[in-house]
This record gives sequence, C-alpha cells and structure tokens, in this order.
Amino acid sequence: MDIKGEILLLQYIVGMVNADNPVLHLYGNDITPSDSTLIGDLTEVAGAVGYAAITLLSANWTTTQSGGVTTAVYSEQTFTFTTNATSYGYYVTDESNNLLWLERFTGAPFGIPDGGGTISITAKLTLS
Repeated sequence: MDIKGEILLLQYIVGMVNADNPVLHLYGNDITPSDSTLIGDLTEVAGAVGYAAITLLSANWTTTQSGGVTTAVYSEQTFTFTTNATSYGYYVTDESNNLLWLERFTGAPFGIPDGGGTISITAKLTLS
C-alpha cells in the first residue's frame, strides 16, 4: 500500500505512527514529482555498482525558522559509483519504504561516466 508522504508525516506529528530514520535514495527514471507520485513510480538507481541508499540519522538534522518558513536540512551525503549511472533526482523514504518526499535535480538527468563518479545531496524539507 502506498501511503502519501504528507499523511505519514502528519501521523508522525500526532503520534499515530512512530517515526524512524529517513532513507535517502536516487531515482533513475524520468519522473517529474507531483502530488500524485507514488513509490511505485520511482526506479531506484540500485543496479549501478557502488550505489547504496543512505540512512539519515535523526540526530544529524538541523532545523531553522525564518519568516514563517521552517526548514530541516541534513548535511551533504555522497553517493559513489564505480560504473556509469543516470539519476534524475532523489527521494526520501521511511525505513518501511514509504515515500516521504522527492526532488528532481535542476538540469536533470545527471550522468555518471563509465569510470564512475559521485553525486552529492543535501536533503532539505521546507514547511510554510
């Protein structure tokens, strides 16, 4: 079952569901995020050698508020590839693989050449 990210986040806030550490992934198919995007719409860049999703530990987030806008930012994380890969953006799930949010890269797709390379992400969530 696909649970919409905003529903799950609200359930975390009101204590209906215990939050766990979010997991950062890259997606490799040409999806433009919308309110109707589901986890099943995304293809993880899991076949690329060297790639692995990254668990974002709750203690390492920084939150700020300015002008009525609240933002949570996680320090930059780097995905390392030893072969070629293509990514259009990143998505964040809970540990049960429920989609929380996603973002398409500006200028997507981002290609890694045959010899490998890296993609660095600073995960960010803004509420206003």
